[in-house]
Amino acid sequence: MATANDLRHLVGKLNAATARIKQRLSERYLANISLQLTPEKRTDPKSIWWGYFPVALVAVLGLMITMALFVQSMRWQNRQVEIAFNEASQDRILVIQREIKHSLSIILDIASYFEASEIVSRREFRKFVGPALKNQAGIKALEWVPVVPDGMRETFIDEARQTFPPFQIMERDDSGMLNKSPRRPVYYPVLYIQPYQYNKQLLGLDMGVDPTAYNLLSEAETTQEIQVSPGLYLNDNGQRKSGIMVAAPVFFSASEESDETSKATSSIRGFALGVFFIGDIIERALESLRPSGIDIHVYQSSGNDDGQLLYSHRTRLRDESVIIRGDKNPEISYAHEISVGTQKWRIICDSVSGRFTADTWSSWVIFFGSLAFSLLFTTYIATLVGRARQVRLEVEERTSQLWEVVQALNQEVIERKSAEQDLQRLNETLEQHIASRTAEAERRAQYLEQFAYVTSHDLKAPLRAVSNLAQWIEEDLREKLDDASKEQLALLRDRVKKMHDLIEGLLEYSRVGRTSDPESLVDTRELVEEIIDSLSPAENYSIKVKGKMPILKADRLQLGQVFSNLIGNSIKHHGGNKGKIRIRCENSEQFPEFSVCDDGQGIAPQYHQKIFMMFQTLESSDFESSTGIGLALVKKIVEEHGGTIKLRSNLGEGTCFFFTWPAVHS
Repeated sequence: MATANDLRHLVGKLNAATARIKQRLSERYLANISLQLTPEKRTDPKSIWWGYFPVALVAVLGLMITMALFVQSMRWQNRQVEIAFNEASQDRILVIQREIKHSLSIILDIASYFEASEIVSRREFRKFVGPALKNQAGIKALEWVPVVPDGMRETFIDEARQTFPPFQIMERDDSGMLNKSPRRPVYYPVLYIQPYQYNKQLLGLDMGVDPTAYNLLSEAETTQEIQVSPGLYLNDNGQRKSGIMVAAPVFFSASEESDETSKATSSIRGFALGVFFIGDIIERALESLRPSGIDIHVYQSSGNDDGQLLYSHRTRLRDESVIIRGDKNPEISYAHEISVGTQKWRIICDSVSGRFTADTWSSWVIFFGSLAFSLLFTTYIATLVGRARQVRLEVEERTSQLWEVVQALNQEVIERKSAEQDLQRLNETLEQHIASRTAEAERRAQYLEQFAYVTSHDLKAPLRAVSNLAQWIEEDLREKLDDASKEQLALLRDRVKKMHDLIEGLLEYSRVGRTSDPESLVDTRELVEEIIDSLSPAENYSIKVKGKMPILKADRLQLGQVFSNLIGNSIKHHGGNKGKIRIRCENSEQFPEFSVCDDGQGIAPQYHQKIFMMFQTLESSDFESSTGIGLALVKKIVEEHGGTIKLRSNLGEGTCFFFTWPAVHS
């Protein structure tokens, strides 16, 4: 009779013959192509070198693209740095402009205060400007300068001496000394000044004598608006600083005139005058910003030239102690013109060396990456060109050998037909062999089932007789038997019961997979609760079903047998006087996983496989009722239904059995 090895051998021969035929047919096709070539044709050496022209072209284009990407990346990086510098410069110019506007607003506030009050005392003036002196930076002096005609000089001095007895209208001579002012048509004396302790020598000074101050006051009176002087140098405790003078006019309102002509006919009352340090205002404005490596230069705007340098701010990130613009060419520069009252200031921001520089590492990464890609691509093209040439040479060489293969094709076809005939005969023989083996397996299964039934029936009868005999002996000779004899009879009955349980277990084990009940919808929670009631556990054992349990279409009897054996096993081998047993299910669309966990004595890892074997128990005693079949039966039932079973346990940590069951949800 043919065997499976013969079948595999013939199938292998058939496959090999088919592969050889396909190879021969492809070679014959190549031979037909090669016959069309002119044998006398030879490869021109010039054509070989011309074939590598695409390689050179790809290399040149790759290098050009690499350089273009590198240059473009560098430009983009520099542009980003320039944008960041311009934004930082604009932020600084904005806060400077805001701080200057805030500083000049105090002059307008003083003017408004005097316009709203006919009489303002020295104390009221000091109290009004006090918050500004405390909170604002850069204030050298805040003054009230009234306009005093010559005819009212004595009256004005007398009124001023009521609050300041030594008051006198003074002016500076060429040497800078203060002297009593001579007679002139109009005087512009400083009546109030704050802070007084630093400017008391200026009290009573006629501001009309100073050309700069006089021009400022005249412009303010003419335009009737606040005026700012050009940059001037001020003395601050022996230091020479740049500053500005600001004047706002205050008029006597002609209430008798109409509203349209009141401003034109009003007469000048005086001026709110302020002297400010430009540098202090700028430094106060920049305190709120983090240092970023920007030097700031402020110039008095004058046409195309930068004009007079008013102030230079040295960034806190620079180490040099002196800044003079032009000593070094700044890497990046930004200029902007702002309006300060009637003056135009030009603010130039210069970057500090090393602070605003382009991060070129990405450009170099692009350069070397593009260069490497170009090199690899060029190598790839060169490989393709060389491979194509090699293929042409091999084709020319192989075409001269293909004619030999054609002769072998006929023999291969003959072998293929022979193999097909052998395969057909073997298939017929194999079908007969499989049918014979199947019938034989069915007969053996029937014999095994009949043998198990007869064996269990024939063995149960003697066991019942032995059990009854032992019981009769104990009843008839109860008063004559000593304790040892009674214990031996009890042990005999227990062994008979154990043998009976063993036979029943064997029968159940042999039936698994051969007999089964029809499948039905099973509520697993209800099934487990019925099994718990049937086991009647002691009150000191807590058995609970946790979580959601599924409803499955399954063999109710065999699924219940699995739960019964696992729960009963947890109770029987718990090893304690009380315990907890928990049943759960992890739902899955294909295979729900059930678990039965207890907090008993646990099982050592080396016995995790042994307990699923037939007749294997971990405890041995004279009155031990375990047959060693329960877990083997559970494993066989689960695996026959397509599931798996495993456990997780250690000594003293309890035991958890996990098994899966195929799900057919309702």
